[in-house]
Amino acid sequence: MSTGSTSQGAALPAAEHQPANLAPQSDRVAELRGFLGELVKAQAELVGAVAGGVFLAGSAQRRAGLFVRWPEAGAPGDLPDLFRGPALQRLEKIAGEVVASPRQADAQVAGRVDTVTVETPGALYGAEPVHRVLASPLIADGRVEGASVLVMPAGASVPGERALELLALMGARFEAFLWRQHAMSEAQHRVLLRETLELLDASQQGADARTMGSLMCHEIRRRFGCTRVSIGLIQGPAAVLKLAAISGSEDLDKKGPASEAIEAAMEECALQDIEVLYPEPPEAATDPEQRRVSRAHDRLSQKYGPSSIISLPLRVDGDLVGVVTMEREAADPFPPAAIPLLRLVAEFVGPALWTRRLADRGVLAVMKDRTLEVGSTIVGPRHTLVKLICLLIFIVFAAGALVPIPKRVTADAELKSSVARTIVPPFTGVLEDVMVRPGDVVAEGDLLAQMETGPVILELDELLARRASLALQRDATLGRDEVNAEAADLQIRELEASIALMRDRLRRAEIRSPIAGTVSRGDLQDYVGAVIDPSQPLFEVVGRERVVVLLVDERDIGMVHRGQEGKLSSRARPEDRVGIEVVRINPVAEPDRGGNVYRVEASILDRGGDALDWLRAGETGIARLRAGRTTALGALFGPMADELRLRLWW
Repeated sequence: MSTGSTSQGAALPAAEHQPANLAPQSDRVAELRGFLGELVKAQAELVGAVAGGVFLAGSAQRRAGLFVRWPEAGAPGDLPDLFRGPALQRLEKIAGEVVASPRQADAQVAGRVDTVTVETPGALYGAEPVHRVLASPLIADGRVEGASVLVMPAGASVPGERALELLALMGARFEAFLWRQHAMSEAQHRVLLRETLELLDASQQGADARTMGSLMCHEIRRRFGCTRVSIGLIQGPAAVLKLAAISGSEDLDKKGPASEAIEAAMEECALQDIEVLYPEPPEAATDPEQRRVSRAHDRLSQKYGPSSIISLPLRVDGDLVGVVTMEREAADPFPPAAIPLLRLVAEFVGPALWTRRLADRGVLAVMKDRTLEVGSTIVGPRHTLVKLICLLIFIVFAAGALVPIPKRVTADAELKSSVARTIVPPFTGVLEDVMVRPGDVVAEGDLLAQMETGPVILELDELLARRASLALQRDATLGRDEVNAEAADLQIRELEASIALMRDRLRRAEIRSPIAGTVSRGDLQDYVGAVIDPSQPLFEVVGRERVVVLLVDERDIGMVHRGQEGKLSSRARPEDRVGIEVVRINPVAEPDRGGNVYRVEASILDRGGDALDWLRAGETGIARLRAGRTTALGALFGPMADELRLRLWW
């Protein structure tokens, strides 16, 4: 069924909600149930129905469904099959459609006529009795709160519109009943409010908290016919409940047996933080929620009575600040109707008396209480999450300021070879063969490439032949023509120089590696047979030793020195850390990406073996040099402080 709601004027009582300052909600629900039972009975007799029920719409405080049925279960004339199984579901559906259907302004008749089939054991299919159903809405303050559903005799003809008109007229009593209940509730509220205001007005005549408490006790005793009324308040840092005022007594004997018995009863109420009624009401035998521990109340009644006692907690902003205990003759216990008023009185007495007590304090007492309040707020049970967050922030801040952590100088780094050689052709000629490719590991003196030597050999043979010819000419003219002999000797010397050059070319035709290392450049397979000259580099061989070049920011260069150690993390293998040691610092800064950096060379600390063979020239990474100790706050705010010193000095 659809969910309905009422206005503030005429509201249905919720069977599951019980306010603290009103009459018991169960009484109101029982009264409503009785009225609706009489209403559906009268409607059934009016139209000649054999059974009927009231279905209420659902709300936040009650469930939708059957609320009252007529006849009651087990009564004469009861048709049990109508209120169970498919028949009940059919009736609930009809009522729900009536509640949910929108009301038309020009509609003459509200409600609907429908049918319900009652399954009868042993009946043939199609022979079950079919009853006409009249469903009329129950309206309060313009809202549909439910529907009365009446079941007519099987086979009876029903004047639908006329019957619905009569049901609607009689259903108007529902709204009148709700208004009457509302008026009675308002009157009860006024009585409670008047009594409370009169009590507070009388107590305000007291000059201080003690006199005010005595006046309150006197007024409560007079208005409610008590034999004795006592008020206890929380006192001291230990929050001990002490007797503050008692009716009929100006001077309190706080150490007397009667005062101790009363304080014990108050303490019993305060520990349970709920009202305690002695003797227990009869409902406590069947309702565990109304049971209380009342041993101290029993001792007070037996020793200084017998009496009927009720103790109510006094609260300020939800905190317990005291207890009021009222005693009456055992033959005249507190009536149930007076308990809501006593609750309301306690709700107003507590703040009024506590406020007056705070106003009576001196300057030193106020300072003391404020200090205790601040301390209680800090270490008390309230705002636990906020306190945990603040405590965590404080712990983090303290750890950041006190716990030392390693200080690092961070810089971009690049791996370079400590030794590299570029190899060019020894002479202009034809490349005959290439023995290596980039990535090959070579030793010192290994053959890298071979130049073609045929033309050199031919030219060498030619030069040797010319030298032999000139030697013969020189020898022939040595004794006859000194001039020609001298010229031939000069030509021979020139040829010998050329011969030496050709022999050197033959020797250097085999291009060999000058160092041990790895070929980094020189993929010349496509140049075999091509003419090359010394202006073209052929190979580059880099040594196996690596050096790390760090680009240290000028702000951090003061913390870098030779022999300083650190770690290198390569982008190729960031999970590995390689130890490094500073060996050289370039004294001149270089511009780099809008700032100045210093080049710092660092050697790789040997791990032994081939553990670092994966390091290759040209790789980049991040290097961190150890620079002593600092704190997290120093590392975080140190650069900011340096920037402020740089910009704000004068």
